[in-house]
Amino acid sequence: MIEFRGEAPLSRPNEDVWIPSVCRICSNCCGIKVHRKNGIVVKIEGLPDNPHNNGRMCGKGMAAIMSMYDPARPKTPLIRTNPDKGLPIDPGWREATWDQAMELVVSKLKKVIAEDPRKVVILRGVGEPDWVGSCVAAFAKTIGTPNFAGGPFFATHVDACYLINGTMHVEIDVPRCRYLLLFGSQRGGVVNHDAMRAAKDIADALGRGMKLVVIDPICSPMASKADEWIPIRPGTDGALALSMLHVLLNELAIFDREFLRTQTNAAYLVNAGGRYARDEQTGKPLIWDENSKQPRAFDEPSSPALEGKFEIGGRSCEPAFSRLKEHLKRYVPEDVTRITTVPAERIRRLAREFGEAASIGSTTMIEGRSLPFRPVAAFCDSRGLSSHQFGMWASMNVHMLNIVLGALDVPGGSLSTNILGPGERLRVEESEEGLVVGPGDVRSYPPRRPELPQTVNFRELLPTGRAMGTIMMGLSLVQHPQLLPYQPEILILNNFNMMMSGVDPAMLAQALKKFRFIVFLGDKLSETAEFADVVLPLRQHAQRLDFPMNSMRGWVNGDQWYYTLRQPVLEDETAAKHPVEVYMEFARRLGHMDEFVAAFSSGLGLKEPYRLETGRSYSVEEIIDREIKSTLGSEYGIERLRKSGFVAFPRTLAERFPRAVKKLPRTHLYFEFLIETGQQLDRVAAEAGLALDTRGFQALPCWYPCAAQEHAPQEYDLIAVNYKLPFHSYNMTQDNPWLAELAERHPYAYNVLINTKTAAKNAIEDGDSIWLETARGVRVRGIAKVSQCIHPEVIGIASCFGQWGRARSVGRHRGIHFNSLLPYGVSQIDTMAGLMDACVKVRIEKERPEALAGRGAQRFGLGS
Repeated sequence: MIEFRGEAPLSRPNEDVWIPSVCRICSNCCGIKVHRKNGIVVKIEGLPDNPHNNGRMCGKGMAAIMSMYDPARPKTPLIRTNPDKGLPIDPGWREATWDQAMELVVSKLKKVIAEDPRKVVILRGVGEPDWVGSCVAAFAKTIGTPNFAGGPFFATHVDACYLINGTMHVEIDVPRCRYLLLFGSQRGGVVNHDAMRAAKDIADALGRGMKLVVIDPICSPMASKADEWIPIRPGTDGALALSMLHVLLNELAIFDREFLRTQTNAAYLVNAGGRYARDEQTGKPLIWDENSKQPRAFDEPSSPALEGKFEIGGRSCEPAFSRLKEHLKRYVPEDVTRITTVPAERIRRLAREFGEAASIGSTTMIEGRSLPFRPVAAFCDSRGLSSHQFGMWASMNVHMLNIVLGALDVPGGSLSTNILGPGERLRVEESEEGLVVGPGDVRSYPPRRPELPQTVNFRELLPTGRAMGTIMMGLSLVQHPQLLPYQPEILILNNFNMMMSGVDPAMLAQALKKFRFIVFLGDKLSETAEFADVVLPLRQHAQRLDFPMNSMRGWVNGDQWYYTLRQPVLEDETAAKHPVEVYMEFARRLGHMDEFVAAFSSGLGLKEPYRLETGRSYSVEEIIDREIKSTLGSEYGIERLRKSGFVAFPRTLAERFPRAVKKLPRTHLYFEFLIETGQQLDRVAAEAGLALDTRGFQALPCWYPCAAQEHAPQEYDLIAVNYKLPFHSYNMTQDNPWLAELAERHPYAYNVLINTKTAAKNAIEDGDSIWLETARGVRVRGIAKVSQCIHPEVIGIASCFGQWGRARSVGRHRGIHFNSLLPYGVSQIDTMAGLMDACVKVRIEKERPEALAGRGAQRFGLGS
């Protein structure tokens, strides 16, 4: 095995020292400094001057000390002795050496790879830095399996960003923004990425007078700090955004004409069938030039018309913008009020305020240059509004509020991350139609041509999304196994607790039982680990060396570029390994070391002379040193970053506000390509015998109700929603004792949030034990927390509670596991994004006194 035994700071473990590093307890990457005294961590603080968090720490980071000393961590490889698997079956672990565990795993891999490498499935979870993802992807490529996928992150929102902006994410120019609309987002509430800086920036902006409006079924911490909280029926945010667009374009005529002409495809001519009118020779989309009164290719000098009817080649055409305006008339506020429960007059007021605050035509001086100034942003992220059946459209509808006002990639507005990387390197491409194209295989446009599934995650079937393995595994292995031309046999999971983060654990348990052999790499004996045949222990985050911790794909905003180094702050006295070590050892024992090294070097993008050479092995430290020098230059290296923990340098104006400074590919306002793509998907789905809902594949923005709401029996009259807490993250922190104590003292955390009027209607009082039941017969019990801070049609369930793993002594059976309530099936898929609808209707009832008798007081809601 390749050994990795610490760095310079750990050579003096008993000294009283401060060590710079990075916190990743919540999949963030805040800079920290760790106070270690006599070999024990005694304090964690924010690392001053680190641009990611500016020296500030959240409760999750400060409580990370408890995770460092978690006694339930696996300390040595474990091998299963109980052949039975299921919920909840004891694996009967026995300890093993690394050689014993590796010999068992590699012997299984060799046999299956020789038969058909597609039978090996590898899933990467949330929380690992990108360079580890490159390592795992390199191993998958080396053994020849196409079955490699990431975890269930906020892919719907990400897919929408890639489609509209060509980048992974969007941020807000908070220091210059004057009006911020948060749709289903807790941005600034110490959740998600960039948590601490966002909290400070938004607090400062509110202090100087920025208006904040939060649209959310629950009055979240951010909603409580807002100028206005708008409770909305879950899953209808997209309809609200469309109604605001209608008011802006059709009632108020507020839009940025020049931005739409030059930065979008709004002027492209479309015919009666919705397709572009194209030049007969070049095939390029046409616009109508108002000066010459003639059609021209979109990239020729012209003054494009945005409205009107024109005849080209005997066919009537009109600009896409004109078609959009007419289409939006079906979303008048009076109709959308019935969908969203937001009053019509409020919708009109929001649209007017937002449009007027955009100050179309205004400019601002930055660094001596006059730039367009649009100080408004409509923002959505993560699970929120996007985790619904048509969530990709919901996200894009919100983005389009920024686009029509010209508030995209200009000061004050919504900013795409990494269109221009360091050195103003263009990271997006341009299609033949002049539209922005995202990098690599993450792009949603141009779409892949739908084909019958060849991989477990059905990626080939769904042409615009990045379908996740956990989401599709129930379909491909349990409900429709006939669609795969092979039977998967080995599953490798990387710190991925899919049983907690995925939909319907009972269905996922059936899927896991289809594998003959499961390997789990992780630092926790999670619910998913209990299905494994072998557990390979990974080092805890305080004992890891990683670079860069922040993802350069989408987690950098503000005035600086920065790269952060995580380094060990504790000696690891266990047998745990770094995941890169594990995969390198897999490759070595399989006899594929040279192929793996070449693929890994390529995946990291290492430049000469820092590329990894074949014919030798590398330590984690050596690889990271090469990556630092390849990325930052020969004057840098691991020793230099160890002292500071990060390196930062200014971003240029073009890198911060790319559309205000540079000519870039246009963004979509009209999605012509979706028409043909949807028709192709219909044909392939019919061949596969799948009844997919493809209504979303249309050129103009739309909204449809979720199947879970549309088809639920009438008696299931409430919608259960999941929401974040500022002191918990994903399923990573619920068994941290300090954070569990916070949850215990929090009024909402372990309880079921219910509206005051709804509670009275059902004779429920605060503190009552109640049952929630879905139409599928799933029942969970919880304690009612009655409040006005929730929509009357909604039941609120916090975080990712309800853990049941044997090693989860702190978090076990506390709270409700929301994902257990969610239905699983083809009808719940967002076919554009490849994710499952996180929407479910429930009915509630107060637990009868006779049922309570004899079982004593119960403080926490338990899944049942």
